[in-house]
Amino acid sequence: MSIFTDVVNGILVNSMFLFLSFFVLLASSAYIGKFVFKKRHNESAIVDDETKVILGATLSLLGLLLGFILSISISGYNTRQQSQEIETIAIGNAYQRSELLSVNDQGKAKDILKQYLEARIQFFKSGVKDNDNQWRELSLDKQTQLWNIASSEAISNPNPVTVSVLSAYSDLYTSQQKTMASWRYQIPVAAWILLIFFSVSSNILIGYNIRGLHGSNMLMLVLPFLTTLALFMIAEIDIPGEGIIHVTPDDLETLKIAVFK
Repeated sequence: MSIFTDVVNGILVNSMFLFLSFFVLLASSAYIGKFVFKKRHNESAIVDDETKVILGATLSLLGLLLGFILSISISGYNTRQQSQEIETIAIGNAYQRSELLSVNDQGKAKDILKQYLEARIQFFKSGVKDNDNQWRELSLDKQTQLWNIASSEAISNPNPVTVSVLSAYSDLYTSQQKTMASWRYQIPVAAWILLIFFSVSSNILIGYNIRGLHGSNMLMLVLPFLTTLALFMIAEIDIPGEGIIHVTPDDLETLKIAVFK
């Protein structure tokens, strides 16, 4: 993992700090464009027109880039949401198949499934990577316990019924692995670098194109603010289990209320 990724991951812990960081960076870029390159107001009309052409093209490319990367982050969010739904179906199916076990094993299996469901709910709620690993390991341990119960019955009394129970418990592992496959950042570091570069460049050009060196300059903050909102939303959606916008285990909690009362 690169140094850039480590820095970004550290910043993403605090959404407000993330938003302010983006805004300060882009607002500073706009002011740099205006005051560091303040000699532009002495340039000819031809240079002024050329600047506007470059500004328009840069803003168009920035808009396309923002839309494309936003679609990638939303796609990753939808995948994580679907993985939570798949896990809910797998756990519900495993609970139903547990009814096919012997009377002595039914209670044990259902109790383990209840603990497993709670571990999966906590996994989706947890925003700290260490806690994610903790709940993942607990889930795997519960899967092993369920498999041992079903496999013991399959060995002592092999039949299609116990095979179906084993299949249902196996689906728990499959569904969890699908969740882990989607539990990662969808946007590559190179894409973030390109996006931030275009954002900074666009705001520098905005500041460079502002006429005059005096006044409140409030209009110059419009583009930095709007660009910050777009970058903030992309970053928040792309964070697995963290930030303001993240997948919540609504289906799993509904299953807990409906089945594991």
